[in-house]
Amino acid sequence: MKPPIAVFGSQDLSSGALSLEVDFDYPIRLCQVLLHASTNISETVQVKYDSGQGTNYDVILDSTDLSSESNYVFRPTGMCIIDRNDKFVITCTNSGGSGTVYVTVICVPA
Repeated sequence: MKPPIAVFGSQDLSSGALSLEVDFDYPIRLCQVLLHASTNISETVQVKYDSGQGTNYDVILDSTDLSSESNYVFRPTGMCIIDRNDKFVITCTNSGGSGTVYVTVICVPA
């Protein structure tokens, strides 16, 4: 079994929305996305497969509206593999405009 790889990102929501792109030069499998907010937030978190073939092939894997929550976890129910020209994009809106979000994306080489 290949060791997991963690990708980290953060965003102060008073400065703007979060948009974290995760891509590699080799195929990877998404294991989980973890988001923690410094305070309870009411925002939308989205995990998207962004295809290297263009927007016609992009897929929203998960979209969750948080309501006064500080944690979000997404684990694909099946194999979620991207090729080297694809990426995962994790976003969080900033309509509330306060708090900082911290994201950890765990992947393994496919």
